[in-house]
Amino acid sequence: MPTALVIAAAGAGTRLGAGLPKALAPLADGRTLLRHCLESVAAARTAGLDLDAVVVLTPPAGADAGRVAAEVDAGPRLDVPVHCVPGGAERADSVRAGLAAASRALADLAPAGAPRRVLVHDAARALTPPSVFAAVTAALETGAVAAVPGLPLTDTVKQVTPGRGGVDVVAATPARAALRAIQTPQGFDLDTLLAAHEAVRTDPTLDAAALTDDAMVMEAAGHEVVVVPGDPAAFKVTAPADLDLARLELARRAPQEEAPMDQPARPAAAAAPLPRVGIGTDVHAWAPEDAPRPLWLGGIHWPGERGVAATSDGDVAAHAACNALLSAAGLGDLGAVFGVDRPEMADASGADMLREVLRLLTEAGVAVGNVAVQVVAPRPKVGTRRAEMEAALSAALGGAPVSVSAATTDRLGFIGRKEGLVGIATALVIPAA
Repeated sequence: MPTALVIAAAGAGTRLGAGLPKALAPLADGRTLLRHCLESVAAARTAGLDLDAVVVLTPPAGADAGRVAAEVDAGPRLDVPVHCVPGGAERADSVRAGLAAASRALADLAPAGAPRRVLVHDAARALTPPSVFAAVTAALETGAVAAVPGLPLTDTVKQVTPGRGGVDVVAATPARAALRAIQTPQGFDLDTLLAAHEAVRTDPTLDAAALTDDAMVMEAAGHEVVVVPGDPAAFKVTAPADLDLARLELARRAPQEEAPMDQPARPAAAAAPLPRVGIGTDVHAWAPEDAPRPLWLGGIHWPGERGVAATSDGDVAAHAACNALLSAAGLGDLGAVFGVDRPEMADASGADMLREVLRLLTEAGVAVGNVAVQVVAPRPKVGTRRAEMEAALSAALGGAPVSVSAATTDRLGFIGRKEGLVGIATALVIPAA
């Protein structure tokens, strides 16, 4: 039966706080959620998943849409046509656009009226194993018009209602045995799902935005939805804490192999007792006024601010954090790690360098505990974008906590003379789980 896969990768990722679309947020190994998602699809294909087309929903417009499309192009070969389609303002709008694209992609593969099926998957469930894809498609092959993976709940769930004083009070306790936490991919008869979306969209008694997945759309249209076994690894990355879960899952999957002989040798972490603390600094002069450069600080761009003179992006916050982490792990410093023998890092951003440092730490059996960074300069006003800086730096480090502060020198020294700025960082590293 002709089958299409729709991957939802258009979300802004506000709750993740990474400062970029969620699909582009990196996991602990430096690869994005979308890249891991595509690799999980490739693994499912190898395990026997039949697909005829893939549709990836991108942010509606702008540079983010291009970045998602580029990530798709750089991802694994799926041996089927892959289409990037702009999403909409709401999830339902995005999915409808994806279903329309899937319908067009399958139009020539089946006679008019012949059954077609679609799988709708969240890029944020990036580590979904092939068994979940297989369970969903098996249910569709036995005649189900809708099938979703689900996990039994281990927590007691309470239904609440607003009470006096603005607090919630328990209204009911549903039987836990009858509850499931629903995952993706969700599988459907394509034409039945298209009709259900149209019925929901045009029904004035329904709030389409309140239907948080396609199974709810099918339920609202009166269709039976079959539940098949899910997998704990198919969890959804939504909040920063989920990045820690992803890191642990990746560590569990990592093969215990020796590094290839042609890999350049890297210093091993020192055998001293852990945890360990490191200190790092970075200093740059402001770029000349007649040769302006953009300012990158704390992993984010500062429009309208004068940048620094540097061969890299000059992000003193990110570079100081790199030095602190390398020092704590006994792996050297920026000069040793990103020297002239690493041409692939010549144009790397501060965030790229942090991701590479994280990779080296992981190889050495070390995890990031936390990093504290202080920027010493009269400008820019760090406090106005502190949360963005912390989110960007944390995302580059696989979700490890990063705090950012600022200080001045009361007009003393080269900073007081407005000649440049300084980044100072401390970092804690711990044995990897």
